[in-house]
Amino acid sequence: MEPQTARDLLKVDSKDRNLYAGFSLAHLTAYSVYWLTAWDIPTTYENVSVLNGRLFPDDFAMQGFSELPDAFRTNRSLLQMRPKYRNFAASNPRKGVYLTEKGGAVAAAVLQRIGAPTFGGLPVSIRSPTIDPRRPNKDMERARNPAQTVLDIRNKILFRRFKEGKLNETEVVHLLGLVGLYDHTLPTELRKAFKRMRADAVTVNDTEVVDFIDAVAERFHTYLNRPDPRRAQASTGAKG
Repeated sequence: MEPQTARDLLKVDSKDRNLYAGFSLAHLTAYSVYWLTAWDIPTTYENVSVLNGRLFPDDFAMQGFSELPDAFRTNRSLLQMRPKYRNFAASNPRKGVYLTEKGGAVAAAVLQRIGAPTFGGLPVSIRSPTIDPRRPNKDMERARNPAQTVLDIRNKILFRRFKEGKLNETEVVHLLGLVGLYDHTLPTELRKAFKRMRADAVTVNDTEVVDFIDAVAERFHTYLNRPDPRRAQASTGAKG
């Protein structure tokens, strides 16, 4: 299931507190903001409060009323996430909350620990959020976001096959889906994209994703290391 409206947030299952023990309220809120963005649900104060309360009732629900979110606690965590404090997010009272690069890395860390949200025990359909062009920091918008790249990688079919120990059963189409390119893309461009992904995984210190990328490089070594067609043609013409 994937929530279609903010009302669907009331159906989200709570997470086991033992899984996220050690994360601050700001870390957990970054996780909630990430998923609201992924679901195209506005990251308003109200929606973040509800999702926090549903996912983490021990920390974000009203004492004695676990079905009701404690909006004060969410508000306090959002204040802590501001650029002048932890720099996890920027916010606009009318438009919502937007994670910074640092906030994305925090969300990635929580996701790695506790997994995706579930509805009635069933995991959501995972898709990566779109970076909203209305975020205030223009330099940040132009910069690459390693944490976002790693989150994207973890949401790909190829990564799931790797986790299942079935990487040898995958095909080139899965590799192309990982890098977001096409079969007619020049091999040199494919290798550049692949190298950038590995560098981003190293940047956020996600050793599991680094190991995954190295395993994929070995699995598809022949395909990745093909010569560019135009270079091959030039070489043939020179010999002729």
